[in-house]
Amino acid sequence: MHFGHFYRRVFGSIKLRLWRQLQRYGYVLIAVGIALLIIGLRQLGGLQGAELKAFDRQVRHHTSKDGLSEVVVVGITETDIRSYNRWPLSDGTVAELLAKLQTYDPKVIGLDIYRDIEHPPGQGRLQRQLAKENVYGVYDLGIGVDPDSSSPAPIGMTPDRTGFADFVADTDGVVRRNFMFASVKPDDFYSLGLRVSLHVLRDRYGPNIFDPKGTGLNIAGQLFPTLDANTGGYQNEDMAGYQVLLQYKTQNDGIRQVSLRNVLDDQVDPAWFKDKVVLIGTVAPSIKDIFFTPFTRNSSSVGMTPGVVIHAHVVNQILSIVEKKYSLIWTWNQWQEKCWILLWCLIGGGLAWHIQSLVRLLLTSAIAMLTLTAIGWGLFALDGWIPTIPPALGFSLVASATIAYQVFYRTFYDSLTSLPNRFSSIKQLQHHLDQQNDSKAMVALLLIDLGRFKAVNESLGEKVADRLLQIVAERIVYHLPKASVARVGSDQFIAILPSIHHPQTATDITEHLRSNLMDSISINGNPVKTTISIGIAFHPKGKNYPAHALLQDAYHALGKAKNKGRNSQAIFQEDMRTHSVSQFQLEMDLRDAGEDQQFQLYYQPILDLNIGKIAGFEALIRWQHPNRGLVPPIEFIEIAEDTGMILAMGEWILKEACSQVQQWQQQFPQQPPLFIGVNLSSRQFLQPNLATTIANIVHHYRLDPRGLKLELTESVAMNDVDSAIQQLTYLKDEGLHISLDDFGTGYSSLSYLHRLPIDSLKIDKSFVDRMETNQENENIVGTIVTLAQRLNLDIVAEGVETIDQARLLKGLQCQYAQGYYFSKPVPRNQATKLLSQNKIWQIDDV
Repeated sequence: MHFGHFYRRVFGSIKLRLWRQLQRYGYVLIAVGIALLIIGLRQLGGLQGAELKAFDRQVRHHTSKDGLSEVVVVGITETDIRSYNRWPLSDGTVAELLAKLQTYDPKVIGLDIYRDIEHPPGQGRLQRQLAKENVYGVYDLGIGVDPDSSSPAPIGMTPDRTGFADFVADTDGVVRRNFMFASVKPDDFYSLGLRVSLHVLRDRYGPNIFDPKGTGLNIAGQLFPTLDANTGGYQNEDMAGYQVLLQYKTQNDGIRQVSLRNVLDDQVDPAWFKDKVVLIGTVAPSIKDIFFTPFTRNSSSVGMTPGVVIHAHVVNQILSIVEKKYSLIWTWNQWQEKCWILLWCLIGGGLAWHIQSLVRLLLTSAIAMLTLTAIGWGLFALDGWIPTIPPALGFSLVASATIAYQVFYRTFYDSLTSLPNRFSSIKQLQHHLDQQNDSKAMVALLLIDLGRFKAVNESLGEKVADRLLQIVAERIVYHLPKASVARVGSDQFIAILPSIHHPQTATDITEHLRSNLMDSISINGNPVKTTISIGIAFHPKGKNYPAHALLQDAYHALGKAKNKGRNSQAIFQEDMRTHSVSQFQLEMDLRDAGEDQQFQLYYQPILDLNIGKIAGFEALIRWQHPNRGLVPPIEFIEIAEDTGMILAMGEWILKEACSQVQQWQQQFPQQPPLFIGVNLSSRQFLQPNLATTIANIVHHYRLDPRGLKLELTESVAMNDVDSAIQQLTYLKDEGLHISLDDFGTGYSSLSYLHRLPIDSLKIDKSFVDRMETNQENENIVGTIVTLAQRLNLDIVAEGVETIDQARLLKGLQCQYAQGYYFSKPVPRNQATKLLSQNKIWQIDDV
């Protein structure tokens, strides 16, 4: 074999298997791809705004109105400024405020007002107040919008009692981070909140409680890990110095606030200030010492937070964490967050892949999104900030992409075999037919039909049948590497040969395929035997011939091949169209035949050869068509099998036959009583409730179950022996008589014969025909009779057409016989007449 040809064969088969695996787990690739896209978009900062907004919502939800136990804010209001009619306030007014507060014995006072310039009068008094060891002032590093606007520390204060007042805002202008400390050798920079907090903590834990490390700040044994550029929802933010996420544990109005005039006019309770952190600053909007925080719901100044209030949150956070009242907000590392996003992408893809109902999918997706939201909000209550926007976006995108992929795939491909489907193959066939690159070339279409596929499906189960289709698809692709293969029906495939120059080429390819396609198929350790029929149709390229017409031609050819017998092939001929139309019309008429009572039973006598009298009948259906006349079973039984109409037809036959034999038993009593034989089709035999249905019919007509002989062809019984034995056992349990028809044809059933719960064997006509001229056939019949006698089975010979055949059978001790020598199948009235004549056939022994 040429290497390129071998490569195409192997590659085509492997590609089909990989494509099928993609169909099983395709959502995984979609999920991974979109997860990478989401992660990349997130790292570029594309989702930071949405994540920060989600963070703000969680902050607002989880804050309370409980006051801060250790912090009091003295706010300079608009009323205070108007009462003094100046800003900045004079040094004397600030000194008076500090002096008044000191009388209340606070732990520490933080002055969040810039006093680097004298504002007389009262400079000396202010200097004396600022010199006290529990008073801390602020300066501005100038890290805001205008670096040149920095403000020095208050005049006369030592550096160890000053801290910067700068707040770091995110790109949307919202303060979410606590900038605590920075070190630029040889200088260290402390925030006002950190300075004030350390004053309180040194009083509680001793002097050496602060240690800046590379990973964070160690304060009284508690580590404050610094944020990095990718912490939580941040992506590539400026995280200079030592910063932590700022926890707003209480709402702004939950902080105790008093005004400057309240203090100076003695309108406060001194107990509010004893041993507390007191922060002094402006809360007047006109001074514009206000910032956006997670509490801000709009861009107006009304919703903004004064700087002194933010300092209060900062001090409360540091003190509470050191005192272990709550912990810092924790986050996952980058790999954990990426895996979290990927997980939800996989969940979204898995749900969309496996849930076919749109309503169920929407409901399940809503539950999944609620679960994701609940997890995010629940962990935030435990001080954890995990991403919820990226996984939610990934979930939605993957679910949508998976649905879109499935719609695309189901539109163009068969989900079971991963071959192109009928719609796609028609388009591809039309493309090849329309090509005009070679006027002498033809397009050949092979229509491949699996024989007895329905029987495999019903007897061995859907999984085995599905696997059979997959194996057949792989083999067609392997044996036809240059063809375009598609699945166009439940058990039908097409192969398009896009360019051949002689019909014999397609015939040779078809013969090769037919010889190799069904060899040695084993599924789950069980061999599966079936056949194929192939219809072949051709048409020259570039002649504007419709693809669906060529496919119809192939169907006509397939019908011809199936009529020739299983495992056959046929080439389309023009006269096939007429026959196909006739068959279609016959099927349409067959659907109305039952309702119009066009069916009738004919009865063929079965003789007891020992006494020469009728022992029973075989019931055979006939169709009295209003236009076609009497239609023989060979023309419509297969149609009834294929369409499923055989089930209703079979039940009608059973009822009619039981009713008739019950009448004859009463009218013509004899010993043993007359019996009736009824054939069971393969579709009937596979019905799980068959035994119950027949038992109910027999009981309805008050018929002895032994008077009904159910005839089952050997091929049906041998298709799945174990299942057949189980079904036959059910029938035997109802007292019914079982006969194995066509014994010895097509199957080697001798090894199973002793296991089958049957009562009689019927010798096929093909053996009886040649008994007179072929000694071997006579010996075969004699062997079957002897075998039946040893197994205690009745024996019936079919197709007896001469007296000599009857005599030979009697001489071989065959008990029963039927055939045209005695009578052809006749209507009910003629069968009744035969019984009334009480005729005795004289059959002398040989």
